[in-house]
Amino acid sequence: MRTALISVYDKTGVVDFAKELVQLGWKIISSGGTAKHLTEAGIKVTDVAEITGMPAILDHRVVTLHPKIHGGLLARDVPEHLAELEKFGIPWIDMVCCDLYPLEEEIKKPESTKESVIEKMDIGGPTMLRAGAKGGRITICDPKDRTAVVEWLKNGEQDSKEFIKKLAAKTEETISRYCGLSASYHSQNIYENIFGKKFLECAYGENAYQTPAALYRI
Repeated sequence: MRTALISVYDKTGVVDFAKELVQLGWKIISSGGTAKHLTEAGIKVTDVAEITGMPAILDHRVVTLHPKIHGGLLARDVPEHLAELEKFGIPWIDMVCCDLYPLEEEIKKPESTKESVIEKMDIGGPTMLRAGAKGGRITICDPKDRTAVVEWLKNGEQDSKEFIKKLAAKTEETISRYCGLSASYHSQNIYENIFGKKFLECAYGENAYQTPAALYRI
């Protein structure tokens, strides 16, 4: 049985997604509000606290930041790592589905304060997603990708390495932009980052030996 770790700020559609996974034979790990939301919808959930042996602490600032979660995301499928997981009672986690606190929206609010922005700086979410990406797990940082992942699972997981790699790339870009927004805010725009996605590449370079230019949409 494979395991998905689901922890989302925006609960829209997450019940349907979790139900689809359960129907496909997946086990669900979750935490806090997401665990409560899924449980109330009749979905069997293992709370993160049951795995870590620790409740959420520091006003919910520390929930998933624990070796028994990140070990399950970062372990490689090699005998040495699998033996350590078994030794310490760490479950292998195959998927992490997590969106981030709405930092950008908070920054844009006219009434926002330094304190309110800091409280919207997500730590656990980016850490879980990056651990999943490094570990070669299925990482879902955008709710729009949940349907695509479910369809991919149902259709035999074709081109799995390429599919997972694309999700990992999106995860890294999303978190890079997120951190860039925070850097810009806290430095009062001394640090600025520009992120774009390539949507057009020229047919050839100006000279035969040159790499063709590309256009990016910000």
